[in-house]
Amino acid sequence: MKRKLLRQIANEWKSNVWLALELLIVSVVMWYVIDSLFVSYSIYNEPRGFNTDHCYLIEVGELNDRSAEYKPYENNEQRSEAYLQLLDRLAARPEIEAVGCGQNSYIYNGSNSGTSLTTDTFTTGNNWVLRRLVSPEFPLVFRIEGANGETPEQLSEMLRNNPNGFLCSDNLFSHYGKENMSEFIGKDFSNWAQNDTITLLGAYKVIRYDDYSTAAHSQSMMRAMPRKYYANYLNELFVRVKDNMDRSFAENLMKDAQHSLRIANYYISNVKSFKDIRANHQQGNEIDVRNDYIIMIFLSVNIFLGLLGTFWFRTQTRVPEIAIRKANGASKGDIFRRFVGEGEILLLFVTPIAVLFEWLLTHYEYNAYYGGFFSPGRFILCVVMTFALMALMIFLGTVIPANRAMKLQPAIALKEE
Repeated sequence: MKRKLLRQIANEWKSNVWLALELLIVSVVMWYVIDSLFVSYSIYNEPRGFNTDHCYLIEVGELNDRSAEYKPYENNEQRSEAYLQLLDRLAARPEIEAVGCGQNSYIYNGSNSGTSLTTDTFTTGNNWVLRRLVSPEFPLVFRIEGANGETPEQLSEMLRNNPNGFLCSDNLFSHYGKENMSEFIGKDFSNWAQNDTITLLGAYKVIRYDDYSTAAHSQSMMRAMPRKYYANYLNELFVRVKDNMDRSFAENLMKDAQHSLRIANYYISNVKSFKDIRANHQQGNEIDVRNDYIIMIFLSVNIFLGLLGTFWFRTQTRVPEIAIRKANGASKGDIFRRFVGEGEILLLFVTPIAVLFEWLLTHYEYNAYYGGFFSPGRFILCVVMTFALMALMIFLGTVIPANRAMKLQPAIALKEE
């Protein structure tokens, strides 16, 4: 059976060459589409390293001397105490689980500051490191976990008890091939942003910049500020609300904003859910990714229908052949195996050539970037998925018209002949 099939394919080489060329082109294009979709899906589903559910950004304003309600401070310490009192009152509310503040620090924040860190011969150099100046409660609010299993509470205590220390993401030196920062814990680092020396206290799981940035591109560090400097430097205020007390939190807080939460010249001007902050921050990315998905899915459907139509038409034109085989005693299974086998054998012939072209696209970095342009597992998976999808197209494009042809009586199918 196989020899006869190969002989028939060889005898019809003119038409099969063009069909093989079509399969080759379609295979390469389908691989590119599948690889792009795979990367996009994988990036979105990477561990984020944080949790913003039930979190809110509280915008705090401060009256100036042009306001009739302005109350002048005797000194900067009095101003600082007023700000700290506002934080303490928020923390005392029964629905709030944790209160934190920071500078260019909260998740899904378009305002950033960076630094460069160096120890011994290792440096972040030109690799951009997101710098977060925070209160020690930052890990509690966003549920940051340590790379070695530390809880948010333990990370918070590290920051609170070591004002001259810092935490960093576990991939800070990944460009050196360092998979983690364990060997650097306890070492002193030169901190470019503040021109001082700080000690690495520990490492946390990578905090991705947003849902569309890979962990490989999300190096960061956090350092706690002493409480007396909160009012001067930490202008962002955020809270985590207890899971079962989240309903109408913003509305209830704003009702109290003009009374119990009005401290000296400080007042709460707005409360934003991180659900809304996330949506606004990523709106452009979401539109771009959605458009990419629409284009790639549209292209995939067109390829599917085109290849399906090619084999459908090819099989439909061979209805008389099917009738002759049926009249000569061929079973339904024999006919299906023969016609499906032709397409699948052609696909097997062109797949190695297609893989060569796909490798060249990868080698010259024309495919999507995901921690690199090539990884064996990803490449093999996308090749297998491409082959399986094209094999399905060939199967459907052959079986459906062949099945319809099998229902015809041989005399009816051959009357035109």
